[in-house]
This record gives sequence, structure tokens and C-alpha cells, in this order.
Amino acid sequence: MLTKLAFRNVKRSTKDYIIYLITVTLAFSFIFAFNLMGSSEEILNLCDIMNNFALVMYFVNVFIILIVCFLINYTVKFMFSKRSREFGTYMLLGIKKGKISKMFTLENIILGFFSLLISIPFGYIFSLFMSFIVTRMFELDTIVKITFNLNAILLLLLYFVLIYLFVLFLARHRIKKVKIYDLLYLEKQNEEKRFRKNKTRNITFIVSLIIGVVAMFLFDEQFKGTGSNPSFGIIFLCIILIIISIYGVAITLSDFILKIVLKNKKIKYSKDNLFIARTFSSKVKTMSFTLGTITVLITFTLIALNLSSLFKAMFDYQLESFSPYDISFKEINEDRIPDYTNFIEKNYTIQERFIYNGYRDTNREIGNTLGEYGGWREYDQVIKLSDYNKLLELRGDKPISLANDEYVVNVTKELGDIIVNDNSIKKLTLSNGLELNQKEVLTTGYTYAWGVGYGFIIVVPDNAVNGLQIENTNMIIDTKEKTTEDFAKEIRKFTEPDFCEESENGYIVCTDYNLTVRGQEEANNNGFITIISFVCFYMAFIFIAVVGTILAVQSLSDSTKYQYRYRVLSKLGVRDEALNKTIFKQLFVFFIFPVFYPLIISFVTVTSLNKIFNIVLATNTVYLVYYFVNIIVFILIYAIYFLATYFGFKRNIERN
Repeated sequence: MLTKLAFRNVKRSTKDYIIYLITVTLAFSFIFAFNLMGSSEEILNLCDIMNNFALVMYFVNVFIILIVCFLINYTVKFMFSKRSREFGTYMLLGIKKGKISKMFTLENIILGFFSLLISIPFGYIFSLFMSFIVTRMFELDTIVKITFNLNAILLLLLYFVLIYLFVLFLARHRIKKVKIYDLLYLEKQNEEKRFRKNKTRNITFIVSLIIGVVAMFLFDEQFKGTGSNPSFGIIFLCIILIIISIYGVAITLSDFILKIVLKNKKIKYSKDNLFIARTFSSKVKTMSFTLGTITVLITFTLIALNLSSLFKAMFDYQLESFSPYDISFKEINEDRIPDYTNFIEKNYTIQERFIYNGYRDTNREIGNTLGEYGGWREYDQVIKLSDYNKLLELRGDKPISLANDEYVVNVTKELGDIIVNDNSIKKLTLSNGLELNQKEVLTTGYTYAWGVGYGFIIVVPDNAVNGLQIENTNMIIDTKEKTTEDFAKEIRKFTEPDFCEESENGYIVCTDYNLTVRGQEEANNNGFITIISFVCFYMAFIFIAVVGTILAVQSLSDSTKYQYRYRVLSKLGVRDEALNKTIFKQLFVFFIFPVFYPLIISFVTVTSLNKIFNIVLATNTVYLVYYFVNIIVFILIYAIYFLATYFGFKRNIERN
């Protein structure tokens, strides 16, 4: 009988908690999809960096499991409270707690197992979509194949068992302790109101805001730009303080909003403002701690999305900074150039080969001006204008021009801030005695392929290098075909005798900077981007899903309670269109409330991080573009949950 009743309740619960079931299914689907990718040999063999993908996924899954566990436990607890009168009636009829507990446990196992079964095919579809994204990121000719993997399925089952064992243990313990009286009135209970005195509420709100401001200020102070050394201890402390601030603001802010509305008669009695304010306040006061948790999750979501964008932009910039050419040799032996060229020609079609010299300026005026940031070389590197323009041409950039008495410094962005307005180097005297006037300081386009140990080069007219000692010979090669990571390993092995030497301790020491292969750098960058982007979006989606599900379940479950209120409004002459607008406003305020503070915190956080990232981004303000794009992504996903809740709420009101 109880088994039959359990199946009937499952069918009824499915209608009431469809959003919850969809979210749990999607969560398990994503977990399964990442398990498939983490166990795919083709994915892991894309590059050396991707070997860490599986380990990262297992670590992230631990955190995701905790979040999903929180969601399921919250929903199970919420379902229990909403059905408490039903369970109380069972106990009055003589059914023992143990049997009620078994029935409720069986219901949740059926719901969970149903979600698990659906998540397997959906997870596989998600993994195929992810493999397509990886294929595009690595610019492969064929899509990386993802196959069903027994290990991935077993891991998913393990996660499912761990989550539901924990959640159902808590549920059974909850039922065991509860009394008939508590069951009959549990549905009317919510979280206890935190503050009964306005003075306590005001102090808590102000202190919470102060804690948040102090935390964000301390966080910002850890990022000073070039040469800064953030303290991870202080950063961790700031995170804790921000979380405390979020809970404090979430618990107290609704009272302030209600106070403002009720004091202003124009706002108070305008349209349906009073009804919405009272409804919102009563709801927030009784679930303030839950809203605090939701606000924390939204904050983490926005930060995770922005970190994903910042890291991708950083790796894209670094690729152009370190390897703008297909193959570049620095400080090579001219006698070995034919051997290097022949080796490359066996694998690729050479479209362009360019050999140029770097000249030594022993006066080192630019390096001395930069001080500790001027590199570890004892001299400055000078390059001829014709060679510099050829290097720009190979990269697709426009050439520059110089008068016979002018020079240009091309420097990294972070070093440009130091010397761009330095009058001491407006005139430069080279070690050959020639004086040149500074035309400009270029802070874009610098690449370490031009020289190692500097962070800058001095570009002078061709005749200005007369009398300067040749410091190094470099070679740039552009190939028709794309270079690969495997080729990079082969050519490094071939050039080992030239770039490696035995140390005093008998170890072989190689200078890796002498040879750069774009294919290897691209593979490494794509590996890092894949891992970081997938992890950030994975976590962000789970967080949004959890937030949306909790808000939706809370709102839809309350639709029965609000039925009487809306019926009264209808009898007072309020039309259906107006009632629908009121429902929309009521839910909109409820959904938008936990978003405001995270928007502020995430903006301050991203602005602080930009002090570090801006030296490896295209512009100093591009992070704002990423921020607003990610806000739009968040809003689009969040809006799906809001609209689903709105239409479900409206349907329940009309049906009842």
C-alpha cells in the first residue's frame, strides 16, 4: 500500500516540482558530460596540458556535488514541510513514523533515479556539444570523438549514491524527531525572523555594509598592478568578510525597503505597491538566510563568468606576445641556420625566412631608466628600422618611419607606464656616440620573440647601428601549414646540442627561450582556456540553476497561499490583466532582490583584478565589455527560470 502511495505521490510531486527535477537532471547531465570528457583519451591527448583536465574535473566535481547536495537537501526539506499535514494525518491514522519515513525515502529515490536515468543520454549529448567546442578551439579538421565510458557511468552512480545517502539520512532523521503537532503546523512555519527590534536591524545592516566596503577595499589594495605581490591570506579573509556582509545585508535590507515604501504615501498608495511590498517583505523576512545563500551563489556566478573571460583574453594576448610567428629562433649560431632550415623543410613548406641581427648598446640608458623592470641584460638591444618593419610585416602590422635623428622604443604595456612620460630619455646617446631624439614610445605590439631578457627594443635608422656590436642573430620562419606540438618536440630534440649544455653538477641545462613554435604555444593556450573556461561556465551554470530552482520552488509552492489574496483583489474589481501584472511585479521583485549586491561586488572584484590582467589584455577597458556581456549571459539564463516561474504561478492561481 505504501509503495503504491509513494508512486502516486511521485506523480503528483512531479507536476509541482518540475523545475527542480529539470535542474537536478541538468546537473547530473553536466557531471556525466564532464566525466566523459575527463575519461576520453582523444580529449586528454590533444596536448600535454590537457592531461590535467581529468584531475581538475574530479576536483571541481567535489565542489559541484556539495552544491547539488545542498539543492536536493533544501528541496527535500521544503517538500517535507509542504506535506507535513499529510504526514501528520498518516500518524493520526496510526501509521508509524518508520513506514512514513520509508515512503518518503522511496518517493525521493524514485524521483532521483528518474533524473539520473534521463541525465545519461542528455549528458552524452552535452559531451558531444562540448567536443565540438573543443574541436573549434583547437582548430581541428575532425570533431573529437566522445564515446560511452563505463568509468564515467560508475562515477555518476557514485556521486548519485553519495548525495542521496546524505540527503535521505537527514530526511529520515528529521522525520524521526518530529511530533504530530509539529507536522500539523510545520507548513505554516518558515525560517525564524532574525530581528525583532529596528535598532538591532539597523546596526546589523550598517555593520554589514561597512564589513563589505572594508573587504572590497582590502581586496583592491592587493592588486597594485606591475610588481604587486598579493597576499593570499588577506584575499581569503576578504572573501570570508564579503560572505558575512552578503548575509547581513540580505537579512536586513528588506525591512529598509518596506520602511521607505510605507513612509512615502505617494509610493505606498500608488497602484499595487503596498500589496507587493507587504508580500515581498513577509516572504523575505521568513527566508532571509536562504536569500543570503542565494546572493552568495549569484556573486560566485558573476565572478566565475568574468574570470573565464579574463583568462581567455589573457591567453590570447600571451600567444601573440610570445609566439606571433610560426617558428622563431633567438641567439642562434649562424653556421647552424642551413641545418635548421633543412629540418623544417622536411615537415613544412617555408613561405618566408627572415634573418636579422640585434645590436648591443652598452650605455643602457633605457634599461637604467626602467631599473629593476629593465630586464637582466647588461645592455639594451637595438634593431634596424628596416628589420623592424619586416618583422611587423610578417605579423601583418603597418610599418613605421623615422628621421635620421629619431628613435622609437617598443615596450611592453606594463613597462610603458614607467617611461612614456620620462623626459630623461627624450634624447638617447648610443654607445657609438650617436645622439637620437625620441619620436614615441610604442606600448602595443611588443613580442618576446624579438629578444629575451629585455621587455623592450630600441628601433633606430639603419645607419645608426654603424659601430655597434652585433649581439645576437635571430631567425623568423613562417610556414604554409600550421605547426604542431609534436613538431615542436621533434625540433627541440634536434636543436638540443646547440641550446643545451652540461652544468657543473653533471645536469643537462637547456635554454627553452631560444626556440618558439607557435603550434606548441597554441596547444598549451587552448588547453588552459579549455580547462579554465569549462570549469568556470560549469560552476556558473550550476550556481544559476540552484538559485533559479530555489526561487522557483519557493514561489510556485506559495501560489496556493496567494490564491485567496488574488481572489480578494479580483472581487474588488481588479481585472485579470492587472492581476497578471501584479503577479509579474511580485515575482520580479523577489527574483531581482538577491542580484543587486552581487552586481556591485562582482564589478569591484573584476575592476580590482583588471589591475593585474590589464597588462595582458588588448586594452585597459576591455574588461568592461566582458563584464557586461557576462551580465547579459547571466540575465538570459536567470530570465528562463523567472519566466517559467511566472507562467507556472499564474497557471496555479487560475487553476485554483
